[in-house]
Amino acid sequence: MMPRQTEPNANNALGSLLRGMLPGCAVLAENTQTFADYPGRHSDVLITGRGRAPVVVEAEYEPAATVEQDARERLGLNIAGDGRGIEAAIAVRYPAAVEAAYDVTAAVEQAALSYRVLYHQGNPFPRAGWLTGAVTDLADLIRLVSVPQQEVERAAETLENGIERAAEWLDEMAKSRPGSAADLAALLGMSNVPQTRRMACAILANALVFHERIAGMHPAVKHLRQLGGPADPTLQDAVLAAWEGILAINYYPIFAIAKDLLTQLPSAAAARVLDGLRPTAQAVAAAGVDNAHDLTGRVFQRLIADRKYLATFYTRPESAALLARLAVAKLEEVDWADAAAIGRLRVGDFACGTGALLSAVYDRIAAQYQQAGGDPARLHPVMLEEVLYGCDVMPSAIHITGSTLSGMQPEVQFGQSRLYTMPYGRQSDGSVKLGSLELLQSSAVQTLFNTSDPALRTGSVGEETAAQVIAQIPDGGFDLVIMNPPFTRNVTHEGEYTGTYAAAFAAFDSSDADQKAMSQRLDRFKRGTCYHGSAGMASAFVALADKKLKPGGVLAFVLPLSVSAGASWEKFRQLLADEYTDLEVLSIAAADNDQLSFSADTGMAECLAVARKLREGEIPAEPARFTSLRRRPAGLAAAAEIGKEMAAAQYVRGIEDGPYGGAVLNIGTENFGEIASVKPT
Repeated sequence: MMPRQTEPNANNALGSLLRGMLPGCAVLAENTQTFADYPGRHSDVLITGRGRAPVVVEAEYEPAATVEQDARERLGLNIAGDGRGIEAAIAVRYPAAVEAAYDVTAAVEQAALSYRVLYHQGNPFPRAGWLTGAVTDLADLIRLVSVPQQEVERAAETLENGIERAAEWLDEMAKSRPGSAADLAALLGMSNVPQTRRMACAILANALVFHERIAGMHPAVKHLRQLGGPADPTLQDAVLAAWEGILAINYYPIFAIAKDLLTQLPSAAAARVLDGLRPTAQAVAAAGVDNAHDLTGRVFQRLIADRKYLATFYTRPESAALLARLAVAKLEEVDWADAAAIGRLRVGDFACGTGALLSAVYDRIAAQYQQAGGDPARLHPVMLEEVLYGCDVMPSAIHITGSTLSGMQPEVQFGQSRLYTMPYGRQSDGSVKLGSLELLQSSAVQTLFNTSDPALRTGSVGEETAAQVIAQIPDGGFDLVIMNPPFTRNVTHEGEYTGTYAAAFAAFDSSDADQKAMSQRLDRFKRGTCYHGSAGMASAFVALADKKLKPGGVLAFVLPLSVSAGASWEKFRQLLADEYTDLEVLSIAAADNDQLSFSADTGMAECLAVARKLREGEIPAEPARFTSLRRRPAGLAAAAEIGKEMAAAQYVRGIEDGPYGGAVLNIGTENFGEIASVKPT
């Protein structure tokens, strides 16, 4: 008779498998010295890592009558020798086949595990029933729930409060030195208003946080406390010298514009701002949220200027994660165990804002590589140098995007990045530029650009001309274009747009003449595309994405729900029908307008649209699928599970089959929505 595998045997096997899937984390199985509060109480599996909240896994064989209670009892306990408490515990049920297996490691690796997340604060996930998946899915879940949410919220509040205090000092400076305030605004390409000064303080604070984070990783980078005492008149010079040294290492996306801003400040104002922001940065860096990449994005969203014209609404982290998961799943023929193959991918966001979508794609690609046994740190240089392209019209947005992406692996150096601030509005030579929409021109046509017109690349080479940038973003060169573009429409003249000539081009105090010239320029570029003025700027960015995608490439967008039926979106729908396949459209069915969107604060119905561009001679074969969610995913774990269930859903019944077509999208035993398919004709 084959010997019965004990639960400790299974737990050790699970720990061994997770260890190979979570590089950079410490994974301990059957550890009897886990908790400082209860010496002797053990954990089945404990996962810890720098910048991550510790996660406990408690596991039993089916029927696992006490496993949830065991997991719940470990919530809030402090890790011995660590001091951090357990925010999340995962209850796991092993199937009977594991208990009866000869090779317990192989059995756990092949098993369909059941699991549920319990939180110290908040509802379990799923709220009802259990999730089912392989050990790779469990590893992915552990990675997501180990984000230290409490620390993130505290750090965001600390950072925002420090920025607001520093901005008050700059407002005082603006009264006595209006020229200095105007110079700061000019550096950021923004209006000289209090909002802009808050943005300047946010950039300085973010650079100080990153400075403190990398201090000690590089021998030449001193901690902030080593640069001078309180009220030290030499502090400005010491910080500038330190940032010069950091720029020599690299980290250009974070420190280039921050250094320019600090240089521009009068000495007295700089001393006061640095005295206030230094303890803020030290507190944030000490909070241990290295891997909470959304931190600066959250704060940036609260401070962003000109939002009504640029329509720059922050993509919620869970929405970004869901869209990225669906998009990356459609990338074909990628060996996720091969770093070189991943390095050949090209991913673009030409309205990158705070970098939420690029960060989500990076995170998903790194997770795929990690699950295949790779160390994500190895991917970092190539992801920043070759894979990820981001463009925006706001230097401050590019700063935050660069900070977020660099912060994925802050200890790993990289060379030049592919992040660009694109020229927008009236230029010094009298011409007008359209930001990223200049890319609607052919990448081979450089003569349309004045070579003195800068597009700032936040990489080690510094400034490049717009013509050089265009040449580096070739038509038909991208495997994935993912965006949450501006929705503003030129035809809008009501409410906050009353008296505006062309709302889509009214940012940065553009005059009516500038807006007219920019509109006329776009009219020349739009020929032969799906752009329609009544559809708004989003349709122009969709046209741009189509131009840049290679055959077989993936288009992934957050769009207004009007794309599904609005007359002005007809050309785009026809483009999808003629030149794309495997279309996924997700919307939200909710009574509250705020719950209808995937972005923050838009208050309008939105959808996620993902499709793959046809290769030459290919005929659409996959059904288009339409998913209606009952509510927006509340957290990264929910977003991941929705994506997984959508990928697993089969074509069962289509919209054309009758009013009750579709398949239920269940998370555990809870109905999260329904999926209906349309067969291609």
